[in-house]
Amino acid sequence: MGEDSIYSPEFQRRTAWILLALAVLEALTGFGAGPSTSNLIYAASGGLLSRGLNLGLHLLLITPTALFFLLHIASGVGLALYKRGVRSKLVYEWAFPALLAASFALTAYLDSMYFSPKSLFS
Repeated sequence: MGEDSIYSPEFQRRTAWILLALAVLEALTGFGAGPSTSNLIYAASGGLLSRGLNLGLHLLLITPTALFFLLHIASGVGLALYKRGVRSKLVYEWAFPALLAASFALTAYLDSMYFSPKSLFS
């Protein structure tokens, strides 16, 4: 497996750093959207991040966080299987990508249910 593969340690390291940044953003926007902590984030940001903006950003960050989380998991599991001697192209070129795509599609679908007009007004 080359360095450009999602199953390389370098790819896993990059996704870990991106996940860290997304987790920090999720935490900050989550605190900024909270009823008792929104004033603190509003003041710390110099009035740039209102409670509503924080909530919107917090909800928008769910999908990219899920994508990088799934990529990070697939990378780790694929690397572990490769180190244990699993070399089948079927696993790495078909099974993992299909499972990854299905998992992300399910996550994006469930996340989109939050924004549907039916769920907002019922």
